[in-house]
Amino acid sequence: MTGVDMVDERYRLLELIGSGGMSRVWRAHDELLQRTVAVKEITVPAGTIREARAAARLDHPGVVKVFDVIQRGEQSWIVMEFIDGRSLQQAAPLPIREVARIGLQVMAALRAAHSAGVLHRDVKPDNVLLADDGRVVLGDFGLATIGREGGPDPRLGSPNFIAPERLSDQEVGVPADLWSFGATLYAAVEGRTPFARGDTEAQLWAVLSAPPHPPRLAGELSGLLLELLDKDPGRRPAAVEVEQRLRAVVSSGSYRGRAQVSAPSVEIPQRRRPRLSMIITGVLLALAIGGAAAASAVNRADPPATVGDSPPATRLSAVPMPSPPGLCGPDPEKVTAATARIPAGLPDGWIWFRDPAGFALALPAGWTRVAAGNNVCFTDPEGRRAFTVNVAAVVTREPLAYWQSREKAEALPGYTRISMGVLLLKRGGADWEYTWRPDSDTVRHERRVLVAVTGDTSYLLRWTVTDKDWPTSVRLQRRLVDLFSSSF
Repeated sequence: MTGVDMVDERYRLLELIGSGGMSRVWRAHDELLQRTVAVKEITVPAGTIREARAAARLDHPGVVKVFDVIQRGEQSWIVMEFIDGRSLQQAAPLPIREVARIGLQVMAALRAAHSAGVLHRDVKPDNVLLADDGRVVLGDFGLATIGREGGPDPRLGSPNFIAPERLSDQEVGVPADLWSFGATLYAAVEGRTPFARGDTEAQLWAVLSAPPHPPRLAGELSGLLLELLDKDPGRRPAAVEVEQRLRAVVSSGSYRGRAQVSAPSVEIPQRRRPRLSMIITGVLLALAIGGAAAASAVNRADPPATVGDSPPATRLSAVPMPSPPGLCGPDPEKVTAATARIPAGLPDGWIWFRDPAGFALALPAGWTRVAAGNNVCFTDPEGRRAFTVNVAAVVTREPLAYWQSREKAEALPGYTRISMGVLLLKRGGADWEYTWRPDSDTVRHERRVLVAVTGDTSYLLRWTVTDKDWPTSVRLQRRLVDLFSSSF
C-alpha cells in the first residue's frame, strides 16, 4: 500500500491498478457517497493542480471525470471516475473497423480538449481506456497544458508516441496531439509502434528523420495513419477531416481524401546530420537529468533488438543481485566526500563520493557503505533506505527483456509487480518496481534499474525501503538514480 489506506478520511484504497514513473492509481471506495472511484497518488505535487485543472475543464463523456483533489504536505491525490475495463494497450492488435470506431471516440475527446484550450501531450494506447459499457475514455492529463500556461515540461512520455516537433525546438500545438493520435491508432491495428527501433537513441532518430514502418494490417486506414505521422505539422490532416475518414472506414466506405502515400521501407542513413544529432543528444540528456527517465509504458509488440552473440538466457543468469539482509548488512563504513572533480549542481546537503569499485555518485551526507562481492550498498543514517550499485551488470540491448527474464527466474515470497518498462536514457535502460515479503511482518518495496553507461559497461541500481516508507522516499530515490545516470 501507500503507507495509508484511507485518504482524507473518506477514500479507502482497495487495490493498486496502475503505476507509472510519476504516479500510482488505486481502485478506492468513496465512504461518503458509497461509490467506486479511482485515486491517483501523485509523486510530483507541483503537477497535481495543473492535471486536475486540465481535466476538470472538460465536461465530455470521453474524458475521465475529476471529483476531488487532496493535498497533504508532500503527498497529493486526484480522485477520479473509475473506469471498469482495459486499456487499448492491453487490447491491441484489433480489427481495422474496431480501431476506427475507437479512434472516433478518442478524436471527439481530443476535439473537446482542444476547444477548451487544453493540449493532452501524452496520447498513447495506455491512456485510452475501453470501458466494459462500450465507452472509450481518454485519461491521464498529467502532461497537459492549458493555453500557454505552465511552459515546457521535462517529462516527455513514451518515445513511441512523441511527435517530432516535441523533440526539437519547433512550436508545439494541436498537430502534436494528432501525431500521437495517429501513432496510437497505428499501434492498435498493427500491433507494433510506427518507429520501433532497438534502442532509445535510434527510435528518437527515426521519429525525427525516418519514415514509419509500412503498415501491414491497417488496410484502408493506412493512408490516414501515414498522413497523421507526417514530420511537418502543417501537412497533417485537421481533426474534422480525420473524423470524416474514420466514419467512412466504420461504415465500410472508402474515403480516399488525399492521394494515398506509401511509406518506403528504408534504413536510417548512417551519416547523420549534425543538427539532428544535437537535437537527439539534447533530448536524451534532458530526459536523464530532468527525472523523465521513468517512461514505464512500452509497446509489448515492438520487435526485439539483437543481444550480442549469446542467447539472453545465458547472460541473464550471470549477474544475480540478492537482497542484502537488513538492507545493507553488517559493518558499514562512513562515506566521505571527494575533494576533486566535483560536479556542479549537487543538491544542498549532498556529497560527491568516488567509490573504490570504480564509479562515482551523489549521496546525502551521513550515508554509509557496505561492499559485498559485486554489490556496493549505501544506506541512510536511520538504516531505513538502501541504494545498491552492482558493478558487474549484464550488457544488453534488451534491458526490458532482461527484467522480464529475472521476474520469471526469481521466486520472491509475496511478490507483486508494480511496474516494468523502458527508460529514456542516452544508452538505454529499463526498470522494475515491485513489492515482496521477506517475512510475515514486512512488506519490502524495491525498484531496480538497469543503466547502460558505455557500449560495454552497465550498472544495476536497486532502491530498497519498506512499503510504508515508499511514498516519502520517491523523490530521494529518483534523484539518486537520475544523478547516477547523468554522471556518465
